Amino acid sequence: MGMALPKVKAADDITPALAKILEAAEAEFADKGFDGAGMKALALRAGVSQSLLHYHFGSKDQLYAAVIRARSRKINAERLERLAAVDLVAADALHQVFSALFAPALGPSGGGRAYARIFAGLIVGNEMDQALVRECYDPTAKIFLNALETALGGVDRASAAQVYQFSLGTLAAVIAKDGRAERLADGKTAQPDDAALLDRLVQFVVGGARSIAAPQT
Repeated sequence: MGMALPKVKAADDITPALAKILEAAEAEFADKGFDGAGMKALALRAGVSQSLLHYHFGSKDQLYAAVIRARSRKINAERLERLAAVDLVAADALHQVFSALFAPALGPSGGGRAYARIFAGLIVGNEMDQALVRECYDPTAKIFLNALETALGGVDRASAAQVYQFSLGTLAAVIAKDGRAERLADGKTAQPDDAALLDRLVQFVVGGARSIAAPQT
């Protein structure tokens, strides 16, 4: 049986004031991690009283879950909108699918470096993180798996799932934009803009996906 997640407000209940709190909490969790972020510091960063934070979210667990749910709604909505426009029988269908998957996380919907740190932790997280991934990301992931199966010429579900998971691991390393690639290159390459970064990421993952889907000899 999966972990029971804390109940938080639905999307329609998120007022501008609560959205501001969630944005501040996202930044605090990104900087300190879940364990390092206390409710007092979270309240201070949000510019509200700790009692108000408890009133709206109850506990740190609930606030963290609200942050993940709010951000994932934005990312998934844009992902599905982009995927709906993909021509799955086009020659570049695979490129289109991965662009639809990656672009929202790299753009405004993705929350920038702050959520990038949280996202990386979700992938290898604890039981609560895994439960949030199942709730907030798995339904959309399964829709993308359907698209990958078609774009890869009818590849089996297990291979499509593996391609998807490998792709997310690559995305997590890229969205941090921590300058490591530039450091490893001894400063001989500049960090690409978001469009160039997306193109390179898609090109890299498409090559790996096709290799996995190709019949092994």
